[in-house]
Amino acid sequence: MPMSVQVARVLVVDDEPQLRELLVDVLAADDVQVETAANGHQAIDLARRCRPDLLVTDMLLGDCTGLDVIDQIHSAVGDIPAVVITGHSDPRYLTEASRRRPVELMTKPLDVERLRATIRQELHRRREAEKTQRRTRRLRALARKTNIARKDAHRQLDTTCSDLTEAYRTLSGQLAFQQVLLDYQRQLLGAKTDDDTFGTLFRFFVQRSGPLFGVAMVCDQNAELRIAGRFGVPNPDGEAFCEALTSPLVDIALANPQVSTLDATDEADLFDPTIRKYVVGLNVLLVPLIPAPGEMIGLVVLYRKGEQPFTDGDAALAELISGPTATAVRRND
Repeated sequence: MPMSVQVARVLVVDDEPQLRELLVDVLAADDVQVETAANGHQAIDLARRCRPDLLVTDMLLGDCTGLDVIDQIHSAVGDIPAVVITGHSDPRYLTEASRRRPVELMTKPLDVERLRATIRQELHRRREAEKTQRRTRRLRALARKTNIARKDAHRQLDTTCSDLTEAYRTLSGQLAFQQVLLDYQRQLLGAKTDDDTFGTLFRFFVQRSGPLFGVAMVCDQNAELRIAGRFGVPNPDGEAFCEALTSPLVDIALANPQVSTLDATDEADLFDPTIRKYVVGLNVLLVPLIPAPGEMIGLVVLYRKGEQPFTDGDAALAELISGPTATAVRRND
């Protein structure tokens, strides 16, 4: 299948009909289409309707100069290469023409062969330049696509690495929690009484979280929570204080039987007036003991003084060991 011929459009502007016809005969070819204009107005109108690839204009036209045509076409449709033909050797015309940087400035009598060679050479140069520009655009587009693909690959790799890192951290955390749970269960094996069980819980929590105080409660025969033990570093608080502290907390735990924290300062109105001044700066961690769903058999109240809040890690640790503790208390029964 033959390749299509790229046709260049040349606009010839001259007020002499015979010269226009001559230039059409000389310049027209399979790959060159010649349009003609008899004056500047026609030339500008033609250029606006159908942008030429090259302009050939006489210096003096009926309604303006060829330089005016060049200027107006440049303003209307952009920079178009031009060949200027002149029959005058006036230095002023030649200087003004040179300022437009024409492809060629030719004088009359016109050397048509030289004109044809000049125009074909310029059209060939433009075609090659356009090919180079197209190739450059394609290469730039390819480079952009490649760069985007490379960035996407890096992002995917970074995402994969981040996902793997997060998965590793999650797995490591799960393994660490499992190890903590195994260590606690191993220590609970030696607990024969509730005192042993709660003592094990308290020591275990202090080892991993730091000094604190605690009250352990278990259900009596009437299914009411009663204090079964008091703990503290260096010493536990008195029984009366522990009773007043835990009394309102039991209702909270029964209403929401899950590990939770409470700032006693913010909830001071819950407590008996006799201990309200002592709960300022006190933070509480409630640990319900539930051996089976819907069955709460005990409550451990851990608390810190001096505005030392419990962390998410503390709550997670309490959640982890609450189940084995509840099982041990049930076993002791």
